[in-house]
Amino acid sequence: MTPEAYLIVGVVIGLLLTELTGISPGGLIVPGYTAMFLDKPERLALTAGIALVTVPLVRLAGKYLLLYGRRRFALFLLTGFAVRALAEALVPSLFPSLGGIEAIGWLIPGIIASDVDKQGPVRTFLALAAVAAMVGMVAMVVP
Repeated sequence: MTPEAYLIVGVVIGLLLTELTGISPGGLIVPGYTAMFLDKPERLALTAGIALVTVPLVRLAGKYLLLYGRRRFALFLLTGFAVRALAEALVPSLFPSLGGIEAIGWLIPGIIASDVDKQGPVRTFLALAAVAAMVGMVAMVVP
């Protein structure tokens, strides 16, 4: 499947899951991107780790700043971006065996973090895993 097809299938399946259960799989575009990297667990783990570090940082900032709506979401994106840059600079020096590991996208960790903040990490990551797996299965069937 093409990258565009992954994204389209991910949006459709993610939207269906959200409509049926009320649980978001980390945003609409995230499952498609995640499915493209199911064969790279180190990238998935780094992306999840960045999202989990981003949440408390934004919550801390929320104690000092007026954060709601778009402003809060923008801070999740920017913080995820900054944490990714820091992680990609530090991880290779701390763990040389991982080499030049990268997260999935620059905005994906922040989008996931926003959903983790709203509905918790267990719900978010289970929904994301389920939808990404379904997208992956569709990719195996559709050339």
